[in-house]
Amino acid sequence: MRRESLWSKSGMCRARNGGLAAVAMLLAAPLFAQSSASISINLDSTQLRSAIPTNFLGLSLEMSSIEAANNNGAAWLSGTSTAYSTMVQKIGVGSIRIGGNSSERQPYATAQDGANVDAFVNLIGGELIWTVPVKQFYNQSSSVSYVSGLYNDQHVTHSYSFPTNIEVGNEPDNSEDVSGSAISQSTWQSRYDGFSNAFRSQINSGILSTGPSTAGCCTFSTDFINDATYQGSLKSTIGYVTSHTYPAGDAADFGSVSAGDADLLASSLDAAYQSYYNKFNDNASNNGYNVRIEETNSAYGGSNNGVTNSYAAALWAMDYFCYMAYNTNLAGMNLHTGPIGSDAGSYNAISPVGAASSYTLEGPGYGLWAYHYGSQGQPLATTVSNPSNANVAAYGLLESNGGETVHIINKTYGSGAVNVTATITPGGTYTQAAVIVLKQANNDVTAQSGITFGGASMNSDGTWTGGYGSPSTLTNGTFTFTLPAAQAAIVHFF
Repeated sequence: MRRESLWSKSGMCRARNGGLAAVAMLLAAPLFAQSSASISINLDSTQLRSAIPTNFLGLSLEMSSIEAANNNGAAWLSGTSTAYSTMVQKIGVGSIRIGGNSSERQPYATAQDGANVDAFVNLIGGELIWTVPVKQFYNQSSSVSYVSGLYNDQHVTHSYSFPTNIEVGNEPDNSEDVSGSAISQSTWQSRYDGFSNAFRSQINSGILSTGPSTAGCCTFSTDFINDATYQGSLKSTIGYVTSHTYPAGDAADFGSVSAGDADLLASSLDAAYQSYYNKFNDNASNNGYNVRIEETNSAYGGSNNGVTNSYAAALWAMDYFCYMAYNTNLAGMNLHTGPIGSDAGSYNAISPVGAASSYTLEGPGYGLWAYHYGSQGQPLATTVSNPSNANVAAYGLLESNGGETVHIINKTYGSGAVNVTATITPGGTYTQAAVIVLKQANNDVTAQSGITFGGASMNSDGTWTGGYGSPSTLTNGTFTFTLPAAQAAIVHFF
């Protein structure tokens, strides 16, 4: 887990909106006397960014959690469809990263554990990032032997479509509370070079290597991308340039639930996200590298304090992934999951972690799902007029099927709650709009249950009966609806 906070109290809020006419029945009455505000959102489909990668949304899992030895001998992940795999597919996960602090410890996963994960990733149609140790348990020979077995399972025994992508170490700059275990950038680079060469020369030339997956930003990654070794033909051997970030820092520092919720829903976060991205990524992506934050969550340490597992975390996750997908050149992000056995008290997208008969989609998972829903396509230029400076974020997209969507998050709540009426002008010629809403039964950002998306919760077996509301006809080319405080909506134009 990462130890650096990018928290910033200066910055600005970004906005967008969308909606359904007459959606009062979908939106619960707030708990507080609320004010109101009006915003307008204009979409311009002539100004487009590159398409969001289909595997942008990912999960990061601890190495120890996927080991059968830690699951009473059972395979948590496998090629057999389960409630967990169904739920993972439903929310749109396209990348699985196996790593975390446990990937630098012993015992390491068995060959069968790796094969089980391979089959799971193939089942969900995703990609796999697998970590080998680079610190106190660094052993190039044994790791190359393990990766050889992994490669053979993926591409000889089976014909899985995803590449063999090996992450060289987890947080090499982090001592993980083990004195002297952190290594220097030059040591990491030397070991990365050795691994990368050995993978390609001893196993297969198509194997990709990824790193540095540091806890801090951004010395290791900057030196890595500036290394002349990888400026030429070897650039294509790098799967991703990676780093970790937990925007809210240490969960133990929240002090109270209210303070933690205020941190997760602060309007200044967009500027903090952009600042971190600028430090870590821009130079890399501009020079042809794929850059991924393959371990992230709201605050490290997980927490049982009712913040990182709350409805506030759902709104936070939706906004965070939307901001980074729509406004940067990131190739993707993987939300980290707690250790095996951790339940709803942690920051998990889905709980519990490990083999179980049924699962619960938690607050952060609802946020990931809402981010992914209707986010297949190219972000388009979005202009927002927000005279009252309401804490509302909005993100517009030209869908790959030709429609448009706007993801809107009303981050006001409690005594500062504001009901926002949004008027949206789409960038194309559309006649209909439909809305799907993310909400909590009482609009309570501290709640850890009662969350619905499209009028229904995710069932424990991964099934869902919700969806968009009834379509409405645009009036003079615009669409107006009201989004109550502490709710989010996706407006689909067609």
